[in-house]
Amino acid sequence: MPILSETLLPYAALFSTEVFTEPFLRYALFAGLLAGSVCGFLGVYVILRRIVFLGVALSEAAALGVALGLFIGGNAEAAAFGLTLVTALLFSLSGRCRGLSKESLIGWAYVVAAGVSIILIAKNPAAEAHGLDVVSGTLLYASAKEIWQLGCVAGVVFLTFVSLHKMFIFVSFDKETARSMGLKTSFYELCFYACLGLSISLAMKTAGILFVFASLLIPAMISLTLFRRMWLILIGSVLVVMLSVPAGISLSFQADLPTGPAVVCVYAGLLVVVSAARALYSLVR
Repeated sequence: MPILSETLLPYAALFSTEVFTEPFLRYALFAGLLAGSVCGFLGVYVILRRIVFLGVALSEAAALGVALGLFIGGNAEAAAFGLTLVTALLFSLSGRCRGLSKESLIGWAYVVAAGVSIILIAKNPAAEAHGLDVVSGTLLYASAKEIWQLGCVAGVVFLTFVSLHKMFIFVSFDKETARSMGLKTSFYELCFYACLGLSISLAMKTAGILFVFASLLIPAMISLTLFRRMWLILIGSVLVVMLSVPAGISLSFQADLPTGPAVVCVYAGLLVVVSAARALYSLVR
């Protein structure tokens, strides 16, 4: 029994707040909440627009930017930001490509970015040392500068979507009608993809591909399972992040686990619990 207690002790402290007395863990918490919240918010639109794979494609483009920056000895942050933003803007124009579906272009971008990233990492010792960080992230090394950057991006994204919310919804689900009414659909598409690319590029640098893609996908899935009104879905997705990130960071610290994957596991566990509860409710209703 003592051995079992010692084994389960880290997991029993999953929601412990004592770990956040450490300054670096508080930085990790703030960075994770900001990165996760903006990704969770945008993830609702990503799922409803059925462009889920675009999230991982843009994350991979950001990873390619990091690998390219390290390979040429330049600024990895600027390379990741620029390449992700350019990729996102190109996707906003992909509807004009006849004969090629958006899904096929997204798949092409993902495999090319992944392949070139692997080659650049393999040929550069400095990039190879950062290879795992690109995937699992370095939340525990988040700096005050990165937190301010994420905070500014989150503010810009939230203000943009609050002011253009109705237009984004209209253009997303009935583009032809919106175009026939004289709305500049290309402009709203450009704004959406620019916000998505900007958010992913900065969040990926701090938290890694796995965290970013999971934050785009799972919180929105949980919220869509629980709610039907759009504003409740958006708030619910952000609240899922607010609950899961502290729990994941606490679990990673207590059990000596990688931080990003630990948060992803908390997301996944919460989705299983919510889905099971929803299914049970439907049966007994």
